[in-house]
Amino acid sequence: MVRIGAIVYRLALVLAMATGLASARAQPAAKAPGKVTLALQWLTQCQFAGYYVALEKGYYREEGIDLTIQPGAADSNPVQLVANGTAQFGTRWFADLASAVDKGVPVVSIAQIFGSSGLVLVTRADSGIRQPRDFAGRSVGVWFFGNEVQFYALMSQAGVDPAKVKVSPLQSSLKPLLSRQLDVVSAMTYNELPALLRGGLKREQLRVFDFVDFGLDFPGDVLFTRRAVLKDSPDLTRRMVRATLRGWRDALNDPAAAVRIVLQHDRTKKLDPDHQRDQMREVSRLVQLRGRSLGTHSAEDAGRTIDILAKGRLISRRLADEEVFTNDFLR
Repeated sequence: MVRIGAIVYRLALVLAMATGLASARAQPAAKAPGKVTLALQWLTQCQFAGYYVALEKGYYREEGIDLTIQPGAADSNPVQLVANGTAQFGTRWFADLASAVDKGVPVVSIAQIFGSSGLVLVTRADSGIRQPRDFAGRSVGVWFFGNEVQFYALMSQAGVDPAKVKVSPLQSSLKPLLSRQLDVVSAMTYNELPALLRGGLKREQLRVFDFVDFGLDFPGDVLFTRRAVLKDSPDLTRRMVRATLRGWRDALNDPAAAVRIVLQHDRTKKLDPDHQRDQMREVSRLVQLRGRSLGTHSAEDAGRTIDILAKGRLISRRLADEEVFTNDFLR
């Protein structure tokens, strides 16, 4: 009886091992991270620090996302790249995205990264230009890849006919202001403005028109996607937002490390470390607006921006909030 019991025990053990082995073989292999592209609106710099930090620290891969960050340029438009499926996600200013939605582009913001855009207009103090209404008859350089929306809103508010302003497309260089070819140029508080000061001009030699002072402080950079991704891949959208915000939190908590990571990802190797450190400080201020949770769209700020765009006829109608943004993927 003992011998028969031992034989039965051995048979049961072998059967269990075989069953376990078959079960293990039947388990599917771990799913490889899905390839995803994020199209930026401009070149690699600390404006996008949170994305690079999340990429470098593996936060996207932990969420099952094999992310490629595609830097932008003056001749690229992330809204078009996302709309046509070349990229799944992109960054853009909130007002620019609203303008695209108004034109029928099926995109939507899923996270508000910058609470404020940081856009200003700069002229020389000796230009004679003291108020926005003085822009009439003057030469103004404006970036024509979305940033013009805020400028035309200011002209509308000041009662200036845009046809009476000599508006020219502005490239990445601010030399036209230095050489007096242009009377006024667009600038970012985290990029071109400090570059002008770093280049030798003193603050008292410049007059800065901050959109904040005119009630036109639009929200800045958003993370957006096309509505088809939102509908077909809500889990991907949630994971993308989660990894992105994790990267931005780290960047804000350790800006020095964020600068080092951005410099590592600079393919041109032309970024000035001192300038990037200055930029990171200002970016941190714009991202961390008081009373706003990171990534959350303020219904008040968003609604005010859409109202201004509609009133100035920069969009054809007053868009509903849900047409432009959602906070659903922050929870």
